[in-house]
Amino acid sequence: MPMKVSVIVPVYNGEAYLAECLESILAQTHSDMEIVVVDDGSTDGSGSMADNYAETDSRVRVLHCTNGGLSIARNRGIDVATGDYVCFVDADDVLHPSMLSTLCSMALETGAEVCSCGFLRSGCFKRNPEGELAVFDGVKAVEKILYQDDDVTMAAWAHLFDRRLFDSGLRFRKGILYEDLELLHQLYFMADKVAHTSARLYYYRDTPGSIINTWSKRRLDVLDVTEGIEQAYKEMPRLLAAARDRRMSAAFNILLLNARHGHDRDLERRCMAIIRERRLSSLLNRRVRPKNKLGILLSYIGKRALYIMARV
Repeated sequence: MPMKVSVIVPVYNGEAYLAECLESILAQTHSDMEIVVVDDGSTDGSGSMADNYAETDSRVRVLHCTNGGLSIARNRGIDVATGDYVCFVDADDVLHPSMLSTLCSMALETGAEVCSCGFLRSGCFKRNPEGELAVFDGVKAVEKILYQDDDVTMAAWAHLFDRRLFDSGLRFRKGILYEDLELLHQLYFMADKVAHTSARLYYYRDTPGSIINTWSKRRLDVLDVTEGIEQAYKEMPRLLAAARDRRMSAAFNILLLNARHGHDRDLERRCMAIIRERRLSSLLNRRVRPKNKLGILLSYIGKRALYIMARV
């Protein structure tokens, strides 16, 4: 069975970490791959750095594009990918040398169209990381991502996707945050099988200045994304319960961020309306994580109890 992997690396002004990222991909024990670097209109040395790698290794291809954002850059990579599988890597992240070989072996062993691994936010890779393998059907995998189980990630990175999943035209939606969550649940749902190893094979660099670590009104996109997910599963009670809990969880998150960064009263009312409508069903749902249930209980006491807890 062919196992060529297209590794898509979007980069925008990422020269500080790009070399380390590309070196970790080129050092993979699975060598049948192409690396598609999408230079998303960088104004630093990222583009020329990528070109230098392409000149010395035929597996590296570079697309130079006008700046369009992460979603458009990834979509451009998908459109030109020639591999049997697709993997997304952020330009400031690093892969364990065995990540691709591990995920490809999982795909062969289980027949899964989506394979994923654990990740690190800090620390160092183990020389021979070990992990437990779990295989789910697509519906179960969607449940796990919506209930925010610890053994899965909502990010597109740390995954291997069968290229055929994108043949239907599914792509990242441009111009929003949480584009990973919006697309990932659809890819999971389309898959007959999803395999996951707890082995931590992806290093996510949690930079302080990243969008997800700063407050802006763009963070509110999660409310719209989770509303769309809830609508998508309104005729499927099992997934609807999970989607409603995920939307409530998003509302809790934005409510607390809003309290720390400005206290917009209209936004507060919007979040509380979402929470009040969904909290009882989530409180009675055995699948809901304890963190959410604690938030629900505090919400019955009042907003002030939630804000005090958020500062602890």
